[in-house]
Amino acid sequence: MPKKNQNKKSVENILVISSLAKKAKEKDASVINATAGSYYDESGNLKVFDCVKRVFDNPNYNTILSYSNSKGTLGFMNGVEKWILGEDYKEEYSNYYFKTIATPGGTGALSLSLGTYLESGEGVMLPDIMWLTYLQIANNLGINAHTYKLFDENNHLNLESIYSEGLNLQEKYGKVCLLINDPCHNPTGYSMSENDYLGLIEVLNKLSLNSKVILILDIAYLDYSNNQGKKTREHFRLLKKLSSNVMVLFAFSASKTFGIYGLRLGALMQMTKDEKESQLFENASAYFARSTWSNTSHLGMEIVESTLNNASLKEKFVVELKKTCEDLEKRAYLLIDELKKYNVPFAPYHNGFFVLLLVNNPAFEKELEEAGVYGCHFGNGYRIAVASISQEEAVRLGEIVGKIYQNY
Repeated sequence: MPKKNQNKKSVENILVISSLAKKAKEKDASVINATAGSYYDESGNLKVFDCVKRVFDNPNYNTILSYSNSKGTLGFMNGVEKWILGEDYKEEYSNYYFKTIATPGGTGALSLSLGTYLESGEGVMLPDIMWLTYLQIANNLGINAHTYKLFDENNHLNLESIYSEGLNLQEKYGKVCLLINDPCHNPTGYSMSENDYLGLIEVLNKLSLNSKVILILDIAYLDYSNNQGKKTREHFRLLKKLSSNVMVLFAFSASKTFGIYGLRLGALMQMTKDEKESQLFENASAYFARSTWSNTSHLGMEIVESTLNNASLKEKFVVELKKTCEDLEKRAYLLIDELKKYNVPFAPYHNGFFVLLLVNNPAFEKELEEAGVYGCHFGNGYRIAVASISQEEAVRLGEIVGKIYQNY
């Protein structure tokens, strides 16, 4: 084995703890498993949308079990583009070229984005509070990880840090690649405001005066944010203010949006004003896909395509998704109300699957586990997955956390 691979070891902290939590809950139903980044309903079962049941109940095996091509089906790609940017996106973004490719989950989209646009030895800017798989993807591709501070002193996006680190990347590599996880940032639940977007655009335009800039938007939790992502989709329209020297890549997770986690389906969508760059992306991304995972889940694409390209099915899905978002928000704020009662510090939360406790203490975490609460150590904090607990558990968890925190 070459030296570059000898020290590679996947530290699946979340999966290991999640497995322990499941076993503990099997023995004691009062155990709270707040580890999983998957949405479970109030009865503790994985949420299954009707559009997913429909395909499983009436399977067309010739379609769902057959190979797709490396790019994905045309209906899937078109459906995803309209879903992310709106039915009128071709008119709204008339000066842009769009190309989309199917990927194995949002993780595949992120790996594809870095593998296609960065060479080994180049660098990417990542938030200092992050989903740690970003680091693993970069390391696996031989890409250097640089971090920017996510929050400023007012708990807004730290534009000054992004600009400063951007200048550093320009000096080192002659280009800037920035990854932003928005909305529903994992692990904090922060969602960017309009002012955050406008400020980010101003910073990237300044950087683009001296080099090419690649903006990767990890939008895995898009549909679990502010009004099912409506506000964030409005923010996307502000991206038209970006310089032509800035290219945008959207990393979308159909696994998250449709609750089909195990089917591993996502998409990487490019937005550029450069026709040549658009064609290069189409060719290079398909090459990467074919030589890495060959093609993605045809079953997953059938679920997405049949839902998004049928007006009545799409509307039914939107209604069901809205109810899911409302239930998720109730859980999150029931937990937060309890945290506030006991003055437990937590990161700025707006929407999404997770709340991050700003407590970095192994003894605290051990006491929680002894009390039947399982979350995940995350950087300098402790992540609670509100997506995987009930409303009753959210209140009880908050109270347990609060009482234990009083001792620290």
